[in-house]
Amino acid sequence: MTIKPSISIFGNGRVGGALQNSCAKAGYKIESVYSRNLFPSSIDELGEVIFLTVQDSEIENLAKILSSAFDDLSKKIIVHCSGTLSSSILKSLEKKGSKVASFHPLKAITPNEDSLEGVWFDMEGDEGALIVLEKIIKDLGANCFEVKPEAKPLLHASAVVSSNYLVSLLKLATDIAETGGIDPDIALKALVPLAESSLENIKKKGFEKALTGPIERGDVKTIQEHLKQLKENPDLLNLYKALGHKTISIAKGLNENQIRDLKQLLD
Repeated sequence: MTIKPSISIFGNGRVGGALQNSCAKAGYKIESVYSRNLFPSSIDELGEVIFLTVQDSEIENLAKILSSAFDDLSKKIIVHCSGTLSSSILKSLEKKGSKVASFHPLKAITPNEDSLEGVWFDMEGDEGALIVLEKIIKDLGANCFEVKPEAKPLLHASAVVSSNYLVSLLKLATDIAETGGIDPDIALKALVPLAESSLENIKKKGFEKALTGPIERGDVKTIQEHLKQLKENPDLLNLYKALGHKTISIAKGLNENQIRDLKQLLD
């Protein structure tokens, strides 16, 4: 394995494109990239590290196709980028001698992404594969940590909450504002900086000290008014209540009476 191994990528979607662009910028040779309708005719067309960035449902089948096409993969490291699946799904390739791993970026990757700097990757698999991936991560200016295979689905669920559901949370916030006749576009422009300041406070101070607002203060009357205004919108009301219950568990400065009153109100 060379100091900067050559790379092949199967799948030219967002993750595949981001890996291709960022690895090329970091000085790695991109040996080949294959879309759905392309496949190598010879093992010589494949790089030393092969990333499988196709959809989760296609990974195992692609692995079987590769293992059927090539008898000796002992000089290859083959890695999939699923957030949920472990490296065990590549066992057909392992039987042909390949070192295998899973390697998942915790980032909402947009089209034409050309940098993965600062991104965290979770990874697991063969030790030899992880050593090479750690070097690639360092060259990309990114970060990594190892996870147990059985923890991957839970980590991915947490990633969905912190990424996808954050979008849903801000949509909820603008929907609530809109019930008061506020233009949702204006509301979003005003609320995004507020959300960004909370994220920054979490990074600097942790959850408890970053929390502000009526629940953190034990302000029952304000919560009562919110619930009163939302009673005509059951979906918004139920989400507000559910999030309120979770917030009570974060607010550590409340006394027993405040906790009781807030919980009764949100129930």
